[in-house]
Amino acid sequence: MKAGRGITLIELCLVVVIIALLAAIAYPSYTRLVVKSHRVEATEALMTLATKQELYFSEFRRYSDSLEELGVQRPQTNSGRYQLSLQLQNEGMGYLLLAEAIGLQSQDTECRAFSLNQIGQRNTAVPYTDSCWR
Repeated sequence: MKAGRGITLIELCLVVVIIALLAAIAYPSYTRLVVKSHRVEATEALMTLATKQELYFSEFRRYSDSLEELGVQRPQTNSGRYQLSLQLQNEGMGYLLLAEAIGLQSQDTECRAFSLNQIGQRNTAVPYTDSCWR
């Protein structure tokens, strides 16, 4: 009589355990990369708002104090990952644009909030790192 060919239950369990270990190691790295990739959305939104502020200033000789005047319909980025806000400074002669992570994006502890002012100074919630703006 020939012995049956195939895989045993122990071999199958071993393969399942190995796949589970690989997934447990890979998934956190994957989610970190996804969160990091969405930072570009915040920086693009702030740069676009800064451009709109400068256009507004060239027309009215002051900066806008509301996002609506700049043509922003809702105070979030298109995907809803960042909340946008605007603060006037120096009696309307300066501004501070803010993008703060909301929802799942708030898991990004390195670069949770971005800011940009009228002279192009970039900042983050933690001590400034250039990696947040790349």
